[in-house]
Amino acid sequence: MAETNGAHGEHDDGSENGHYKTFSGAGFGTLMVRMASGPKETPPVASTRAYLRNGLPSLYQDGDFGMRFVGALEELLDPIVAVLDALPAHFDPNHAPRDVLELLAAWLGVDLDEAQELRHRREMVRRAAELGRRRGTVKGLELALALHFPGMPLRVEDNGGVHWSGKPAPAEPAAQSFVVYCDKPVDEPVQAAIARCIEQYKPVHTTYRLRVKSAKKKVES
Repeated sequence: MAETNGAHGEHDDGSENGHYKTFSGAGFGTLMVRMASGPKETPPVASTRAYLRNGLPSLYQDGDFGMRFVGALEELLDPIVAVLDALPAHFDPNHAPRDVLELLAAWLGVDLDEAQELRHRREMVRRAAELGRRRGTVKGLELALALHFPGMPLRVEDNGGVHWSGKPAPAEPAAQSFVVYCDKPVDEPVQAAIARCIEQYKPVHTTYRLRVKSAKKKVES
């Protein structure tokens, strides 16, 4: 919001809705700006901080040419310092650029699918730690399927079981198995991708079956 009047000078005015600053000058009206970010302000650029100029010996700070020369170098550092100021956001899955997001995925051992939308790839990286903790469990497999195939109706059916015997256990116990259902007809390449995901995240020494809903046959008229 902005208001103009004929007042001169500069003053601050606090309010419940935000912080206001009033600026004025000769020949200009007063501009009232509401700071939407609240008490947090944008970090000043390198040339405003005057790191290099303030680091010079006092003998060189008295010279106008030297200060202007070093000030020009500070302006060259502005883009670099701006990246350093925003470095935490570069490694945040919610804001990271695409190349950095792929780097984060490689660090975390997550295989991103380039065919997915960017928001789904960000979700994969954001929940990589949870996926790693649940790896090899039913919940972990369900989470992996939900992240790799968002919006696809996939469900895991695992009845579990307990084996006991009063005699020595058999040398080769029966393999445990589970069933993954896809309640939507999908093409063979998608079926193969689902099978690869199951192989990667299923519990070890278990077998599975993938059942995909068949497409409805067209009725000939």
